[in-house]
Amino acid sequence: MTPPSASMSRGMRVAIVWNYPSQLRHCSFRFEQYVQGLRSLGHEPVIVCSADAAEEFSAPLHTCETRARFADPAFWGEVGAEVAVIVTWHRMAEVLAAMGEAGTRAIAFSDTDGQVSDRDFPGAMLRQTVFRHTSKTKQLQALAGWIRNYLATYRTDVTRDQEILQSTRLSDVLVFGHREGKRHFETFLKRLRAEELSSRLTVIPFTIGQSYFDCPVPAQKENFIVAVGRWGDPQKDAPRLAAALSTFLARRPQTKVELFGVEGAPFFSDLVERYPTVSYRGTAGPDILARSLARARSIVFASHWEGCPHAGLEALAMGATVVGTPIPALISWCEDERFGRVSGARRSGSLARALEREMQSWDDGNRNCRAIAAAWRKRLAPKEVCRKMLAALP
Repeated sequence: MTPPSASMSRGMRVAIVWNYPSQLRHCSFRFEQYVQGLRSLGHEPVIVCSADAAEEFSAPLHTCETRARFADPAFWGEVGAEVAVIVTWHRMAEVLAAMGEAGTRAIAFSDTDGQVSDRDFPGAMLRQTVFRHTSKTKQLQALAGWIRNYLATYRTDVTRDQEILQSTRLSDVLVFGHREGKRHFETFLKRLRAEELSSRLTVIPFTIGQSYFDCPVPAQKENFIVAVGRWGDPQKDAPRLAAALSTFLARRPQTKVELFGVEGAPFFSDLVERYPTVSYRGTAGPDILARSLARARSIVFASHWEGCPHAGLEALAMGATVVGTPIPALISWCEDERFGRVSGARRSGSLARALEREMQSWDDGNRNCRAIAAAWRKRLAPKEVCRKMLAALP
């Protein structure tokens, strides 16, 4: 195999892999930006996915009829990439093994908060298990399943923990989008006595769509906040967001609120009726979202959990701060309240107070939107993200 120092001095063929049923054009992962970033560094990018996933997407492609081929070393021999970038969610060991057998080094994006084990993070894992459902019956069934899984971690080594560990061993680099995610995962590795794998972990945020680099940031922000989500998904906790906004607006009715995303009308219609400053915009393209975030002081999250939410990074690139529940991504990105703040608890009243304090920071002139945008656009630029990814290779 070519030594890393030699390979970095010349152009490489780099596969950007999508091993999931959804189509590329519908993903929040900005494939075209990774293509642009790798090209700007002198490399040859190619997107590897199923033929169905590639439909109506324009880019250098290497497709196959079924994703089952990803577990075949011969397929990666056909691709001919020296490096592959792939979102794994700590899984896909059979794909990573096939890459390794073909001589392709793997950069795996975790897209998690690092709290991946029932044993090490029972509270976080329980939230993810139970709050995937809205009905009490399904929540109780999920709770029973979680208890069984938790107890199994003490009785057998054949657990999800071992699957995650194997995926890590087969990844040359494992990327987390924030420092808290990396820190949590190091706790997991320590318990399994696999601390030697910590050298493979690195922190690099996702890059974002070009609209969020091109849209200008004004000198002053409006008294205005934004929320974006798939509101029918229990993970986003639209009821808690609606309750927090109701409390917040009762104290600050002059602050404007724009809500974007699908399936939000049942949760936000009452707010829209009660406050003329609130609007539910539904779905919107990146150009519209960028212009809205350019005006906004902050984006707000009420989520039960998040991996590496693109919307938060998009907001920071537009000079807005992040406000939300105390989840690892937001704790990391706030950077001790330089770029926003999290609530002290997961309750709606606590989230409302965090929003009030953040708006007061803007009122007092303690936020510089153009400085925030400049700092984060530098971090999130496709060339910089790709440079850091490749530099992390052993």
